[in-house]
Amino acid sequence: MTGIMRLKERQEYEAWLKEKAAIKRLSPEARESEQAKKNRIADLLKPGNETKFFNYYFSHLIDCDFAYFHKRDCKEVAANKDIFAMMEWPREHAKSIIWDVMMPMLLKAKGELTGMMVASANLNKANMLLGDIQAELMFNKRYISDFGEQYNQGKWQDGQFTSVDGIGFWAFGRGQSPRGTREAEKRPNYGVFDDIDDAVLVRNEDRVNEVVNWILEDFYGAMPITGSRLIGVGNRTGKKSVVAHIVGDIEPDDPKREGLYHSKVFALENPRTHKKDLGPKGAPAWKRYTREMILKKMRKMGWRRGLKEFFHEHTIEGKTFKEEHLPWVDVLPLNLYDELITYNDPSYKKTMTSDNKAIMLMGKTGRYFDIIDCFNRQCSTAEMVRGHYALASQVPDNLKIKHWMEANFIQDLMLEEYWRYGEENPPMLRIRGDKRKKPDKEVRIENLTPLTEQCFIRFNRAHKQKPDMIETRDQFLGFPTSGVKDDGPDAVEGGVHKLDKKKAKRGGDSQGMRTGQFSRTDIRSIF
Repeated sequence: MTGIMRLKERQEYEAWLKEKAAIKRLSPEARESEQAKKNRIADLLKPGNETKFFNYYFSHLIDCDFAYFHKRDCKEVAANKDIFAMMEWPREHAKSIIWDVMMPMLLKAKGELTGMMVASANLNKANMLLGDIQAELMFNKRYISDFGEQYNQGKWQDGQFTSVDGIGFWAFGRGQSPRGTREAEKRPNYGVFDDIDDAVLVRNEDRVNEVVNWILEDFYGAMPITGSRLIGVGNRTGKKSVVAHIVGDIEPDDPKREGLYHSKVFALENPRTHKKDLGPKGAPAWKRYTREMILKKMRKMGWRRGLKEFFHEHTIEGKTFKEEHLPWVDVLPLNLYDELITYNDPSYKKTMTSDNKAIMLMGKTGRYFDIIDCFNRQCSTAEMVRGHYALASQVPDNLKIKHWMEANFIQDLMLEEYWRYGEENPPMLRIRGDKRKKPDKEVRIENLTPLTEQCFIRFNRAHKQKPDMIETRDQFLGFPTSGVKDDGPDAVEGGVHKLDKKKAKRGGDSQGMRTGQFSRTDIRSIF
């Protein structure tokens, strides 16, 4: 490079040189006959052998077997010369290296690539992504040995280079015009938009829509009608992010974009259904990681950030409740609480956009209200009843506990379900209807702030990874935001109201506080 480079440019260039050195260490096959070489290449280029191709030519980039979703999605894209795909994979699951480097080089080896465009949040990011494939085309000895010299001219720092066979490679920052992009008569038939979202963009839906239009009109429009592969790469950094708009399912009931191939992968999943599973049976989608590694990273970065990066879930932090005011604690043995209750805030709609059914198992100790366990889901009345019985079963028979449910016009129907289940699975819960004339829901939830600001409402650390507890906490943090449910906080408010009517059996602080079991640092510690 010539001229004076800025510090950032020099660091990027030095990183590229290190990448180049690693690539050059990969040697071609020794003592291989010409026929054996032809047979090997033919085998590597067979449909279904995509990851076998990757393992051979890019072993310097691979330190683990490919996962099922890598194999499935690569096979799908390689088999379809005209495809629009959104690869919604978790952070650190090989999105960029596969779709920005390995796949286009496979298509080039097959003679199917006429040009490539890569787009990212800004031009600098896009240039760096382009630098990865330029380094491989320039220095990958195995690839060059099998398919000939590749690089001709241009450099990734300038956002464009060409190969010896006249194929162009271009980088674009978000919003830059790619119209008319071509090398001689060849238009790019492979395009990737990679990490196109950012934290600032997703807060402004008008700007998000502008970027979506740019992808579909300008970026995709620059690719040939006769057949193009357009690949989106990223995770969902916001509920109304570019990724969400591309897929189409901004709200749970919204239909996905017609004709889109959508791959959504969760870092921890049910191995059979591949649905998100943060519970103890949740397994890593990619065996490169262990469950403990993923959870450790999430704890370090913050649970809500972890949900965004590894599970595509985004909770907007509201202005009413702050994370530092909702402490995680080791709850007391149940017999040490002044009072124990369960409180159920039922809903009765069954659509995906309806309210959750939220049940809290809570205990009061001195001035503190502990959420010992909870149930917070969109579900049927029968599942809600089973959940309530399961919470109640955690309390030994010799301890006194009252079970409350918010009274409403379908209470009798729900109570019938409780009686039916109790008759089949004794002992039966004695449900009390809370007939309090309640103020507006938003007002009564806001009335919890004097307690939360003093860290008096606490969450059971033992259930920190339980989806129901995470949902309840996220509902607190998202309150009051349009689209964020509030049934968990509403059930907590009901529980606090009932517990607060009882005078504590022991005055002053809780047993744990009097004995020094919890320090103020412990109370404020959330991760």
